[in-house]
Amino acid sequence: MAAAMGAAVAWAQGLEVRLAPQEVYLGDAFSLRVETGAGRIAALEPVFSLPARVGGNATGTVSVNGRTTWSRSVTVVPEQAGTYRLERLTVRLADGSTHAYDGHPEVRVAELEADPEVSLTMRAEPADPMPGDAVTLVVECRTPALRQGGQRLSPFFGEDFFRGVVPRAPNIRVPLPDAADSPLRQTDRGTLADPVPEGDGLLWRLTFPFRAERAGEVTFSAPVLNDTRVVPEGGELRPKRTLAMGAPLTLRVEEPPLEGRPEGYVGAICRDFSAVAALDAHNVRLGDPLRLTLTLRADCDPALLRAPTLPPLDGFRAVGEPERTDAADGVSFAYTLRPTRVGLLELPAVPLAWFDRAAKAYRVFAAPALPVRVRASAQRPPTAPPPALTRADGPAGEWPLWPWLCLAAGAAALALRLLWAPLRGLGRALAAPFRARRPLAQARAVLARTADPAEAAAAVRLWAGRPSLTPAELRAALAPSPEAEEAVEAYARLEAAAYSGGGDVPEARATLRRLLPTLRLLALLALCLTPLALTAAPDAFARDRAWAAALEAGRPEEVSAAADLWLGLVRAGDDSRATLVNAATLALLADRPADALALLTRCERLHGRSPDGDQAMRAVCAALARPEPRPWARVAWRRVAGWAAATLGLCLFLCAVPWRRLRLARALALAAALILAAWALAVRTAVRHAPLPEPSAPATEVAP
Repeated sequence: MAAAMGAAVAWAQGLEVRLAPQEVYLGDAFSLRVETGAGRIAALEPVFSLPARVGGNATGTVSVNGRTTWSRSVTVVPEQAGTYRLERLTVRLADGSTHAYDGHPEVRVAELEADPEVSLTMRAEPADPMPGDAVTLVVECRTPALRQGGQRLSPFFGEDFFRGVVPRAPNIRVPLPDAADSPLRQTDRGTLADPVPEGDGLLWRLTFPFRAERAGEVTFSAPVLNDTRVVPEGGELRPKRTLAMGAPLTLRVEEPPLEGRPEGYVGAICRDFSAVAALDAHNVRLGDPLRLTLTLRADCDPALLRAPTLPPLDGFRAVGEPERTDAADGVSFAYTLRPTRVGLLELPAVPLAWFDRAAKAYRVFAAPALPVRVRASAQRPPTAPPPALTRADGPAGEWPLWPWLCLAAGAAALALRLLWAPLRGLGRALAAPFRARRPLAQARAVLARTADPAEAAAAVRLWAGRPSLTPAELRAALAPSPEAEEAVEAYARLEAAAYSGGGDVPEARATLRRLLPTLRLLALLALCLTPLALTAAPDAFARDRAWAAALEAGRPEEVSAAADLWLGLVRAGDDSRATLVNAATLALLADRPADALALLTRCERLHGRSPDGDQAMRAVCAALARPEPRPWARVAWRRVAGWAAATLGLCLFLCAVPWRRLRLARALALAAALILAAWALAVRTAVRHAPLPEPSAPATEVAP
């Protein structure tokens, strides 16, 4: 009975092992089943004499008369023809124990020969696809037919055809390539159509839809039919195993040739192509945006279409990148244009090239030209390009070289004045031995006239460039007078108070003389820092906000708002060249050339001419249709800076002049320097606080 069931059964160590069926064809599978009463089976580890693939675990539990049997089965797929012998089997139970099976059951695997009555063919439609094409893989199978009552039936009933099972379709397997490496993308599942009578047999057609996405090459493996069909044999119907194999197919997806490709190719590969060009307005003002829309229609994948390249536009300027819109009626590309001159203009025809699949050649479709009437605006936009924005966070203003030299000379004079007292003391200390010779000679002359050494010392101390009288000589000279003694006492007190080094008045005077240079230096520093405090730079965060607004400005209202921010910086006190030129550039882009002219004139008077300022001035003059103004001969800011530096240097230099000399001349020079500094500051303030254009004001010329 075991042989009739086609099973190999063996018992060893409480294990029941079965291999079924004992005869299979290459490509079929057989099962390995193990039953045991020792416990639940966790895993099976079989080893066969020939290579095979093992998988498909299935478990079961059966209890009969209180005896429980656990089972586990696996599916074995042989990889070559021959006799498969179970060399070793290891059974692992759930409790961790391991059992080895020592039996060696066998299964014979026969190689199935191709059935000459069944054929398989495979082809692709179209055979030479291009990117964007719909590709259909067609597999055709021709089989014999069973005739019953004048009808042709499918011969594939399965092994139980005697039970009246309805005929079915053949089992055709088509290995498809990996989607990641293939230039084709499968768009739907395969479809097997109903059989069609062909001669004495039937024709089966299996189709797979694909879409060619890119150029490349793909290979489809050979299709295989491995099934059982019913054949008449000896007046009876018997099952017959049938094998049929087709040939592999290599398909190449190619791009249109590069040779002969015209300008304006939009990527369309189709048989029918059309395009429509439209404008949102045909009557606009100078500088207003104009929208050109090109709608492309082609019987190909819309993803292949790309934005056309516009030809050279006379009187128009393209702004930004085109906007793509996919719709059911085609793909649209919208371009933003701005007219640059007044008159009746014409947008030229846009050449659109596409590849005609039927003719295998390139075609050119030209959209019609479109007329546009451009009117003059209240303020003409600049015909010369303004300069680019420049970010400069340095100090405001530019000074010439000679004021710095004057300032350095004044600083050197001040340093010399501060070091004058120590240097003079050092010189006196070094010259003391030589200067003491003359007082010693005078002391010897006095000692020759008096016998009192104290009186001689007092006479030497009273030396003021000529010989002094001793107290005795003074008393003798004043002897006839009744006030002689009082005069001598007053003379002695005066000598003691003036030259003895004691007393509060001389000490206070010495302290005041030592502090006087420091007080003068502090007063000068306060005088110098006051104009700087009055002309402090604006808030740095305001400059950062203005710079960010200028970079992000795209629409006209955003450009106007950015121009107002930069104008606010100028009004807050930032008179640097970069700030003035940037404010003028944004005012020019905001269609306010008169405001830009006022800012550029102010920049030229403060800092002189520069390349970016000249470029902006040319753009402003072109927008206002007026000739360029002559450059200002004198630069106010440089003169004011030079006068201020020269005044400071002169004040510092005058501090180094000793107070004993040139008192009147020094007072006059100091007064002149202060008057000059005040006048320079007034001129600077007048230039800086000149009238400025109001934010978002109407375009009127404002004098700086």
